[in-house]
Amino acid sequence: FVCSPHPMQWAGVEAWNYDVSRFVDEYRDKRDLMRSELQSHFDIQGAQGAFYMFLPAPWGTATEFVKAAIDENLLIIPGNVFSPRDTHFRISYAASNDTLKRGAEVLRRLAERGA
Repeated sequence: FVCSPHPMQWAGVEAWNYDVSRFVDEYRDKRDLMRSELQSHFDIQGAQGAFYMFLPAPWGTATEFVKAAIDENLLIIPGNVFSPRDTHFRISYAASNDTLKRGAEVLRRLAERGA
């Protein structure tokens, strides 16, 4: 039998009492920022939880699109890491607003390549 150490259990109980509402509001604002920055070039669905968006690649496979993004010094994750399909990619909006805006600019520019 294995049980987690008592100090970790106590820390877990304390974590339940921590007010995270400030972070919820901050990430909601970041989500809304990314939605407004990208909606002209991407079909954005959902994005209701966590701090990720799962977007369809606007051209080619998601892997091809991700490689193009990496060539532009933008790290995004191909969706086939999470699914057998290679049609979407994942971005995180757990970054500063300036970084998010720069990343959105790169994504828009890349999307226009295939238009």
